[in-house]
Amino acid sequence: MADTSQNPVPASSTPKPNLYTPRGGADQFSASKYDITNYTYPEDLYTNTGEYGGNYAIFYINVAVDSKLVAKEGAATVSDFPARDRGDLIGMGLSSAQLTTAMAGAGAIEGAIGGGLLTGNIKGAAAGAVTGGVVGGASGAMVTYGQKGIDKNSTPTASRAQKRLKTAIALHIPNNLSINYGVTWSEEDTGFLAAAAAATQQGVEVMKALQGKSNNSDVTGVGAAILTNLALSKGPQAAGASAATGLAANPKKEQVFKGVNFRTFSFDYKFFPRNSKESQKVLNIIKEFKYHMHPEFKDANNFVYIYPSEFDIFYYQNGKENMNLHRHTSCVLTDMSVNYTPNGMFNTFDDGMPTQIDVSLSFRELALLTKDKVKDGL
Repeated sequence: MADTSQNPVPASSTPKPNLYTPRGGADQFSASKYDITNYTYPEDLYTNTGEYGGNYAIFYINVAVDSKLVAKEGAATVSDFPARDRGDLIGMGLSSAQLTTAMAGAGAIEGAIGGGLLTGNIKGAAAGAVTGGVVGGASGAMVTYGQKGIDKNSTPTASRAQKRLKTAIALHIPNNLSINYGVTWSEEDTGFLAAAAAATQQGVEVMKALQGKSNNSDVTGVGAAILTNLALSKGPQAAGASAATGLAANPKKEQVFKGVNFRTFSFDYKFFPRNSKESQKVLNIIKEFKYHMHPEFKDANNFVYIYPSEFDIFYYQNGKENMNLHRHTSCVLTDMSVNYTPNGMFNTFDDGMPTQIDVSLSFRELALLTKDKVKDGL
């Protein structure tokens, strides 16, 4: 999803859906646009091309528009950056009014199903739909306009609007650069549907037998096999019948596609600061990751969280995006570990800074992959 808007969407506007915008060609890193001075490791990341080959990763940071960091502390932001992919719901660009309507509709559908829609209880389904719609709509209104009640300076939004910080983190490419791709398939029985389909093809005698209107002896061949399968799989005492006859129903299993897994990946870094200036940058980087992986409270009474910050990670070589590596959708930092004694001994410089710090960062992407996104380099 392209997310180039930096301001909350007014409740009265009608945002246009923008589910995914291909990035296209390689991005160029702008050192003048972003402040990486105090968040770069090692210090000679850009100048020592012999050791690093001009390769580095930039971690761009995106925070909620109502984050105290932006709204009250005045953190510097940028307005122009490549399209972001954060998932389909955010990509729909719903206004607060549209979210309320959608929640009412979803509540009505859930209520209708709970009231008996799938079992033919039309009266119960209708009652459930009315109740569910009212409750869903009320919940939507409470969520969207509760934002305004908590913070009178904010505009209700349903698009999780964010701003990108001018501050970014620059690190060398880790030695364990890898990523996982996964889709979910499930083993499902299709025997009952296959039997019904075959019964229809074989003629009315099988259907009559299934309805108890025909003598089973009239059914032969495929029809008899179908009835036997159903008796051994769906009938009463099916297990006992199978054990007694030595016959078992073929469940006719099939692999059914269920969906795409969110990609996850980890970066493992070993920091060996060579001087006090580099030591301070290491501490800055660690603090920045810790700070942005956590939420903050929206209200003074600590009832509502504002989501943690999101990251956009790009791989560059000599300032140009390295298109030989995979791209990432926007992602969140889900786990972080810091080891101040990786060698089993605590050693420090004179100022108390550990001589080595190991940091492990685990990320999860916010959007799912499709063929179109894979073609775009993700």
